[in-house]
Amino acid sequence: MVEMLRVLGFQVNERTRRGACILHGGSNPTAFSWQEDGRWHCFSCGAGGDRIALVRTVRQCGFRESVQFLADLAGIEYRVNQISHDEIARARHEREAELATARLLVVAENDALREARENLWALNDVRRMVSARLDDIRNGACERWPGEWEFGWHVLQSIADQIPRADTAYCITSFAAPDERARFALHAEQRDAMVQGAFERGYVANAKGYRFEVNL
Repeated sequence: MVEMLRVLGFQVNERTRRGACILHGGSNPTAFSWQEDGRWHCFSCGAGGDRIALVRTVRQCGFRESVQFLADLAGIEYRVNQISHDEIARARHEREAELATARLLVVAENDALREARENLWALNDVRRMVSARLDDIRNGACERWPGEWEFGWHVLQSIADQIPRADTAYCITSFAAPDERARFALHAEQRDAMVQGAFERGYVANAKGYRFEVNL
């Protein structure tokens, strides 16, 4: 780094790793700061970056010329691998296809998360409403139709059976490892089995192995 700075025209203070910035013609001897790993920053003009960025800025050249300059300075041979236009176009097309697939996956995962969350919320809302109605009847309110009391308890039982699995589905879409979330989002036919497996384990694990307990 010291040699490169000197070749580029900087006055180098190896002790403080500070100097004047020649990029904007500054005279402040402490404005330009640099590190041995190649990072640099000017506190006056705000410029900064790595070795290649500094060479490009000082010498007003492109990336390849900057690398060639650094290779010559280091005494090593730099060979440029020529890539055909067809190879570049193919790589760009593959990259665009990967990005498009990634965007579709994000949409699918968000849809699965929203569906699981809304299903869980809906079940809890119904449970609260039915519980409130049963409390009213218990406190003396008349049934709105014959058998409302029994029907309400039947609904609560059904919801009690559904909520743990709905909570498990929500945990999978929220906390599971990326490949598990993707599988849940893309393969609706596998969701029941995934929910059942996580429900039986009692938890969902993320990519680092941290466990999130499900509502049993």
